[in-house]
Amino acid sequence: MQRDDWLTDQIRKFEQLRGRRIESWTGVEMALREDVGGSPRFEDPAVPFLQLAPLTARLDDGTFFTVDTDQGDRSWGLLPNPGAPGTSTDPGGIFRLRSLPELPLGEVDAVSAFLDDDVLAEVLIRIQGRSLLLMAGEVYEQWDGGLSFVRHDESVLVFTDPSAAESINWLPERRKRDFGQR
Repeated sequence: MQRDDWLTDQIRKFEQLRGRRIESWTGVEMALREDVGGSPRFEDPAVPFLQLAPLTARLDDGTFFTVDTDQGDRSWGLLPNPGAPGTSTDPGGIFRLRSLPELPLGEVDAVSAFLDDDVLAEVLIRIQGRSLLLMAGEVYEQWDGGLSFVRHDESVLVFTDPSAAESINWLPERRKRDFGQR
């Protein structure tokens, strides 16, 4: 299968969520900061998203839809995996398995995919009028305590407010998206 056909197939898998009902979300969250001698930090006011690997939706028929990442020729993109239940045990360390009640539930109204750098870079899912932006990327803690935000990396970044992605200084630079009404 050629890369274009493979990408089209991945987009189609996300689009199959349209009309389905999401009952719950779980994910393996990766810490944003690793405190030396302390506990990892999973929250930071400068970070308007969750950093997960993977993200899993439980659908109304009892099946699962897992979103992870996959490395293309040059960079990482989103990888849908319908039917895969995701992780069921807490990996510990800088990772923690948890339910995600802050993510929207209900029927999926629409799905939009964005290709970039020859990968499925972002997917916008509208669930009963609420938007959820998924992006392949990662946060890196710098020596000076600051954070850098990298696109096309191996985590699934989850925004409950897609417009928050516009305010981040991304590496590489991200094109502005028109998400329409939120």
